[in-house]
Amino acid sequence: MISLSSVSVSIQSTTIFSDLTIQLKSGVSYLITGKNGVGKTTLLNLIAGKIQPKSGLVSYDFIGPNLNWDERHELRKKNVHYVSTYALHELMSGPDLYYQQRYYTIEDSNPVSTVKDFFGERYKKLHEFEFPESFKIDHLLTRELPRLSNGQFKKIIILKQLLDNLPKILLLDYPFEGLDHTSRSELKEFLDHLATRYRIQLIIADQDHPQLPDIITKRIELSSSSAVITEPKNEFHSTHSYQDPISAKEIEPVVEMRGLKIQYGNTIIIKDLNWQINRGERWALTGPNGSGKTTLFSLIYADHPMAYSEQVYLFGKRRGSGESIWDIKNRISYLGPEQVHFLDATTSILTVSEYFTSNSQAAIDTLVDFLKLNIFYRSGYDNYLMASCN
Repeated sequence: MISLSSVSVSIQSTTIFSDLTIQLKSGVSYLITGKNGVGKTTLLNLIAGKIQPKSGLVSYDFIGPNLNWDERHELRKKNVHYVSTYALHELMSGPDLYYQQRYYTIEDSNPVSTVKDFFGERYKKLHEFEFPESFKIDHLLTRELPRLSNGQFKKIIILKQLLDNLPKILLLDYPFEGLDHTSRSELKEFLDHLATRYRIQLIIADQDHPQLPDIITKRIELSSSSAVITEPKNEFHSTHSYQDPISAKEIEPVVEMRGLKIQYGNTIIIKDLNWQINRGERWALTGPNGSGKTTLFSLIYADHPMAYSEQVYLFGKRRGSGESIWDIKNRISYLGPEQVHFLDATTSILTVSEYFTSNSQAAIDTLVDFLKLNIFYRSGYDNYLMASCN
């Protein structure tokens, strides 16, 4: 059992929890949910011992009361493993790694770390456990880290947490973020396997959706003043339908790829692809890990150098016909996990307003108006900008 008794937590002089009392039963897996900024990650950090409460007590049934601080720390470290939402960011912030690196084949004078390097000697233990076939990564061991997809990154980070020792409790902060349908299903299967085969208690911060692990039977709903334990909803209803037929007269290609082939060494990622996107169309790009989804995005967003050697047309012009990458980027907005992974590590300690100050106030005001955001300062935050959608 994990008990939080009268716990108060403040960050930058702002109270996140005040007199929070909650008990998590042993062997029961929980989903922590609630609005953005309500304290889901803070609760995981408390349980993991990454932060200490201002007042109150966090206790565990596997840590005796008579142990000293070092003994308590070692027991908690052994039995509670935490995969934070920043794990990928921390992994990809090394000096020899950079955004767009996965698309280049030119050898660097400094060899890039591989998956095997990332695991070190731990990789020898990969076959000591009974893991689902979808989480076996022998085929990835020689691959360079920048060449991994988002889903593959998630696998190696979670596996590394498990190889030193299997914990009693596994904490996961938005583990399904950025994963496609297939990758979500694989991760769900893996987490259910860990919980049932190895009796690992899962505590996950996320939102309700259909691909949560079946083992989750309780839901912790956080609000600004309370934490209520209920049954998980695990429901998803889409009321959105989109119909926008385009007549033949209105067809205007904005992206074309003809006979596209993307190959790294002897590995062919994409072959003989013909694809045309017309103005006004909406596309969903799906497929398993490593099938080339992000690679196709990189061709469209002018990040991939092979766009020059292949027949790739953007806005009616073939790549390499004189336009700069900034001419293209000014007309396309792109958000992908790599942009977060490769943020400067110093941004993790900035407030929102400090991060925004690199842009003009006029640009921020335009964005606020467009997204219909309410900007306000929470009591106690010094220059900490908070935003919530209407």
